[in-house]
Amino acid sequence: MKSVTKTLILALVAIVVNVNAFAAIDVDKTTEKAREAVEAASPDDWHTYAEAAEKCIKKGVNLKEAAAWIKRSVEIKETSYNLKVLGSYYELNKLPEQAVEAYSKSIRVGKIEDKNYADKATQDKIVKLVRQLG
Repeated sequence: MKSVTKTLILALVAIVVNVNAFAAIDVDKTTEKAREAVEAASPDDWHTYAEAAEKCIKKGVNLKEAAAWIKRSVEIKETSYNLKVLGSYYELNKLPEQAVEAYSKSIRVGKIEDKNYADKATQDKIVKLVRQLG
């Protein structure tokens, strides 16, 4: 009985170690590259923070750090790009009201930056989210 229990425990430990190793490989590449970019960026480089966050958000990895990066980017300078990334973060995390707000602000800022600015994809996301909200 003790032999079976020991074997079972060893097998479970081996499975846990292997699962964690495979998960770490997937997360590491995106997270590592994003962290390297952020570490090399100047403190006022809003674009690098936004890009790093966007990569993690698209892959669905390192979301806690991605949230900090995108919020830092928006604090430095609000742009249509980083507000759109913020909207994607909220949408991924099932926060549709905040996503609509960020996407809408992205379009407003885009129009302020360039009167000919148009972003149909973001407009479509807003419509879809508003319909979900009812």
